[in-house]
Amino acid sequence: MRKVFVYFDLGGTLVDLRGIVTSMAARLQAMRVREPVPLALSWAALSAQALPTAQGPRFRSLREIASDALADLLAKRDRSDAAEATGRLVQGAWDDYVRATTLQPDVSVKWLRAVKSKVTGLGAVTDGDEEAVAGILSNTGLEGLFDSVTTSERVRSYKPDPKIFRVALKSLRAKPSESLFVSDAALDLQGAANLGMGTAWIRRGLLPDLAKPPPDALILPRMEDVERIVAGYAKTGRFELP
Repeated sequence: MRKVFVYFDLGGTLVDLRGIVTSMAARLQAMRVREPVPLALSWAALSAQALPTAQGPRFRSLREIASDALADLLAKRDRSDAAEATGRLVQGAWDDYVRATTLQPDVSVKWLRAVKSKVTGLGAVTDGDEEAVAGILSNTGLEGLFDSVTTSERVRSYKPDPKIFRVALKSLRAKPSESLFVSDAALDLQGAANLGMGTAWIRRGLLPDLAKPPPDALILPRMEDVERIVAGYAKTGRFELP
C-alpha cells in the first residue's frame, strides 16, 4: 500500500468562519459603530491580507494583526474611542466565536475519522494562535483527531510561506509527493504546491480570493471527494478527481 497523507486548512475549510464576523459585528454594534456588519467583513479581509507580510523576524500573532486592522478601520471612521479598545474588541469577539464555533455543513467528526482511517497520517495546518486553535478544536470535537496540528504561532510563519508546510510534513515524516493539502484559500495552496504537495481547493466564498489556485490544483465540487481522491492515489500514485 502506498503511503498517503492529507493535511487540512482549519479556518474556513473545516470550521465555519462566518461566526467570527457575526461576533465582531455584535461587539461593534454594542459600541454604536455604524454599519457593523460591512465593517466586520472588511476587518476579516484586511486581517487575512496582512498575514503573508508578517513572517520571520517580523512575525506578529494573529491577534496583534487583527487588532491593528480593526484600529485602522475605526480610525478612518473617526472612532478613536473605539480604536483604543481594539485589543478588547478582538479578544471578546474571538471568545464569543470560539464558544459557538461550528464545523462547515459538509464536514463532520465522523467524516474526518473516515478520512483518517484511509490515510497514513492526518494533519491540520492553520494560521492561528495556539490558544485560539486549541479552543476551536475542543469546541468542535476535533481535539485529538489529527496526528499533527501545525499553527502559525508555533512556527512563526503564515501560509503560503513554505516553512509552515515543511514543519507540517516533518511532523508526520511525509514526503511532499505523497501529501495532499486541502484549503478554501487559493493563495495558501500555492505555498503547498511550491513544495511539490498535491493541492485541492474547496471554494467557500466568505472572503475575496487573494490569488488563483495553482494550475494543477484539484477543484472540489464536494468535500466528500477527498475520500475518493485518497482511494485513487492508493491505486495510481496520483492525486486526481474521480
